[in-house]
Amino acid sequence: MKHSHLQNFEEREKILPSREILTHFGLRAGQRLADLGCGYGFFALTAAEIVGPKGMVAAVDINAEGLDELQKRALTRKVDGTIKTYLSDGTNVPLPDEYFEIALIALVLHELNNPLLYLREAHRILVDGGQIWVIEWQKKEMTMGPPMQEKKSTEEWTALMTEAGFRAIKRLPTI
Repeated sequence: MKHSHLQNFEEREKILPSREILTHFGLRAGQRLADLGCGYGFFALTAAEIVGPKGMVAAVDINAEGLDELQKRALTRKVDGTIKTYLSDGTNVPLPDEYFEIALIALVLHELNNPLLYLREAHRILVDGGQIWVIEWQKKEMTMGPPMQEKKSTEEWTALMTEAGFRAIKRLPTI
């Protein structure tokens, strides 16, 4: 499987400290977050711990096996009542309009044939004033990550986000 290495959360935490990142973004108890392209739940599980039982995390992915693994991990981490999983076909997001306060898209957009369509879907599910949090590979040579041709610059991602309907785009420092 192409992304089976993503199941090793301990190794990923060394590079992407999930709690630190989500706290830096401002995630807090009681919020509703949609993790779009959640994979095995690396960010979704930590987000569920942060938002707690009064919050909600919708974990969306195209990989049914990954969603099954996420549900098992949610039981182990005792956040199964906070996370709901949704299988997507990769083009539309099976979530209601204007419901979520936050849409998280972490290291997914570079893999999509049409990232603009996915960003528009993220915009659709957010409440007025909702936030999108995007984590994406920088357009530079690195020892890990996708090939250079799959990466976009911050300016290119910002332009796509603007075209998808997002305004007041803030750039956070790289972690």
